[in-house]
Amino acid sequence: MQVASLVAAARKPSFQVVAGLGTTQIIGWGTSFSALPIFGTPIANDLGLAREWVFGGITVMLLTSALVAPRTGKLVDRLGARPVMVVGSFIAAAAMLVQSFAFDLVTYMIGWMIVGIATPMMLGNAAMPGLVQVVGSNARQAITSLMLLSGLTGTIFLPLNAWLLGYGGWRWAYLVFAVLHIGICAPLHWLVLRPRQVTTEPPVRPAGERPTAKQFPPEGVLDPAQRRRAFILLAIWLCTEGFITWGLYLQVIDIFQASGLTMAQAIGLWAIVGPCQALARLGELISGGRHSILTTTLLSSLFVSASFAALLPLGISFSTAVMFCILMGLGHGLFAVARNTLPLALFGSKEFGTYMGLLSVPQSIVNAAAPIAFAAVISRMSPPDAMWIGAVSAWIGTVSVYFLVSYCRRSMAAKGIDL
Repeated sequence: MQVASLVAAARKPSFQVVAGLGTTQIIGWGTSFSALPIFGTPIANDLGLAREWVFGGITVMLLTSALVAPRTGKLVDRLGARPVMVVGSFIAAAAMLVQSFAFDLVTYMIGWMIVGIATPMMLGNAAMPGLVQVVGSNARQAITSLMLLSGLTGTIFLPLNAWLLGYGGWRWAYLVFAVLHIGICAPLHWLVLRPRQVTTEPPVRPAGERPTAKQFPPEGVLDPAQRRRAFILLAIWLCTEGFITWGLYLQVIDIFQASGLTMAQAIGLWAIVGPCQALARLGELISGGRHSILTTTLLSSLFVSASFAALLPLGISFSTAVMFCILMGLGHGLFAVARNTLPLALFGSKEFGTYMGLLSVPQSIVNAAAPIAFAAVISRMSPPDAMWIGAVSAWIGTVSVYFLVSYCRRSMAAKGIDL
């Protein structure tokens, strides 16, 4: 009976789409964002580029994504995620080929521009609406499951990229990445993302039952007139967290090394983040959505702020770095869940892709400045200064989350929605 139930679960669309998208998200992040922490220095040496220019590729990618994402979101809402993500996989493969054969600054940046076109089409901006289109608007557990899998990206790709670099060099690694996008990601996107099925009926509730934020009605829990303030506060938080992710994450191994840790220690410590992210998401999954997504959002911001508070007063050492990585992993594990679930709860599934695209515009602009800003601080000031910048960003995010949670709870309490 147990084997039969497992087989039956594996045949469910929700299981298939989570497993498929989990695989493609790991590959997508692992071959783009997670590649530079390992390949950054060798690329700089081979192409004769300054550190700021190498990590500036992320800036070019994000600025390009900011232009593409809103239109991508609308296409996902109108056409469904399936064709968008399949095309995105082929564009990503083309980007990997350009990166592999880059020979100067111009060709290197062209490669990142193509990655920027592919990113909104193959990663979260399309994947989350695609997931909702398959499993329905009550998708919190499915989103958490997907985040649980994708949180292992660093744990898988940091050592894998280090091995690829030692085995054949970074150019050979990018050729392997192109094969992964064509041979694995594109077919999986086609197989697990069925064409969109539009559902306009609100969820059915037993008589006398009060609506809850956990049910995620298709129209969202906020009225159109209430969405502007929530959107702004949410965007501020996403930008501050993204500034840390896209700036500090890319440089943290070098920061640890500059502070006295060995390369092996730095990579080993930072690899802790992945399992901690997975642990946080597993806790969210086990809870079964019994608490408000607003609570998850607040906990996420508090964990990230606490990570810097555990590190900076005593300075960067092995022991403080361990606490930093654990708390950061827990915080950003919940962040990924909240970032992709809260817009669904507040704004609804009908325009989920559109809102995800709109939210990505300020994120992409802020995130675009992050790699260059952190690289410049590390090069011209000191590693602790870079950590202080990350701390200020985290604390601003926590303040914005506090006001967002308070505003949303007041708004939903006035409508009789339980939290």
